[in-house]
Amino acid sequence: MGEARLVVVGDELLAGAHPDLNAPELARALARVGIVVKGVELVEDCEEGIAAAIDRARARAELVVCTGGLGPTLDDVTRHGVARAFDVPLAIDQAALNDILSWYERRGAAMPRTNERQALLPRGAVAITNRVGTAPGFRIEKAGRLVVSLPGPPAELRVVLEEEVVPFLVASGRARPPLGEHGFQLFGISESEFARDVGAWMDRDAEPKMGCSAKQGRLLVRLRSTEEGESGMRKLAERRDAFRVRFVEHIYAERDERLEAVLARALLANALEITFAESCTGGLAAAYLTRVAGISAVFRRSFVAYADEVKRDVLGVPQELLDVHGAVSKPVASAMAAGAAAVSGARLAVAITGVAGPAGATDDKPVGEVWFATSLDGEVETFERRFPPGERNWIRALAAHQALFLAWRRLRRAGLAAAACEPGCD
Repeated sequence: MGEARLVVVGDELLAGAHPDLNAPELARALARVGIVVKGVELVEDCEEGIAAAIDRARARAELVVCTGGLGPTLDDVTRHGVARAFDVPLAIDQAALNDILSWYERRGAAMPRTNERQALLPRGAVAITNRVGTAPGFRIEKAGRLVVSLPGPPAELRVVLEEEVVPFLVASGRARPPLGEHGFQLFGISESEFARDVGAWMDRDAEPKMGCSAKQGRLLVRLRSTEEGESGMRKLAERRDAFRVRFVEHIYAERDERLEAVLARALLANALEITFAESCTGGLAAAYLTRVAGISAVFRRSFVAYADEVKRDVLGVPQELLDVHGAVSKPVASAMAAGAAAVSGARLAVAITGVAGPAGATDDKPVGEVWFATSLDGEVETFERRFPPGERNWIRALAAHQALFLAWRRLRRAGLAAAACEPGCD
């Protein structure tokens, strides 16, 4: 089989009420059994639109996976769209109905009549068990083209996919050996700088293929082999190792992991306390770090020194520095970090002071100008970033993530945090 296309159904997705979490989940799961997703189409809860999208997908791939629209309400019409695409009627599937009845019985409740609608399947379809919800999936095949329809709630889709669909694809011979892939997470390098430095590795005919996306200052890079077997895996390993060498200063993780988790692991491994002195970010960096369970072992206090008098009276920033250089400056950032370390007793202190906008900018300190400082065991280092002058909270989020990365990089350079992965490791 080798290739698949996805049809994602939902008015709420089209309206932007929430993001589509299912397409990435499906793409990852299918890649593990050697099936590459070649396209995704998002369509409204409309029988005719769903049927047309399925027809387009079937014309281009032997496997089509459709998600969403299997609920009990009148706007859940995916089963109707599939039936239209295959030109077959709908009928109650007794096995599917029994599963729904059992789901309610296990909870000591009677099944509402409206849920009978969920047992309607296109004629010739095979029901797919959904042990965590009331919407059974189904699969239907014609002329060598297989359509699999799965429930929309991500928690249900994930279970049905792993427990039912992937085993079926393997058992029916549709799966292939898994195609290799490897991911990197980078910080401190822009997309344009990355494109310059990565060179021909991102050519469309490169092997392995490389994809890159940006999120809150992070670059998420994924290498994907398109060759099966030993040759593809060898080329992937060579490119992976070369990538580590070329971007060693920016790689902070090689799995799906947030900056705060990487920093927290290094702090906890060394029982090293951290504190923050934040101005423009208003405590956002500390808020990110405290998402990590167990961080209280190395994080006791933080400082939001938003006003100049707080920088002076709480952190001990000399008034002369504020008068001469202004709050957004290298000397003040340095003094904030040193003061936070002194007041808290933490070995590592991170300071942030900048112009988040939209007001407060000057000719030499535009919106997006941010100074950072880290103090590790009394030794202070400073760092300046000029973020693009975007929306205020976007700049604040970028600055907070930059602070987390600088803290982790400071520990790594001091030998207190391991690199994401040394060249040659798996």
